[in-house]
Amino acid sequence: MSKEHLITSAELIYQIGQLEGQVIQKQLINIDLRMDHARLLHYVSNEPGTNQINLANYLNIQPASLTNMIKKLEKQDLIVRRVNPSDSHQKQVFLLPKGEKIAQKINDTFHFLNQLVESADLTNLIGLQKLSKMLSNKLKEQV
Repeated sequence: MSKEHLITSAELIYQIGQLEGQVIQKQLINIDLRMDHARLLHYVSNEPGTNQINLANYLNIQPASLTNMIKKLEKQDLIVRRVNPSDSHQKQVFLLPKGEKIAQKINDTFHFLNQLVESADLTNLIGLQKLSKMLSNKLKEQV
């Protein structure tokens, strides 16, 4: 492989990541959420009753930052913390009905993006370019 090919591939992969983020961000604007909040809701929807340690690890953030995030989502009636019945020192995190609806929208967006990526041939530049074009088109549709 030539150096030029590697740079072009790397640039395309970076561009695809940026476009995926923009597609998700457009969805989140409609529901007044930040990306880290969406990731939290997505995780809790897949792991109901998870504890804050698992969440902090998944989100790669400090526990204090997670606590602030959880408080904000609790105020929006999206999640609730409950004491773990088998360990009173731990709290479990659950989605509330409003959070379940939003998590479903988030999950649908992630699922759509996963299908798009899985359908692409990521082994060559042409496949990467096609994926980039599909994501660009999706962004234009969302406007």
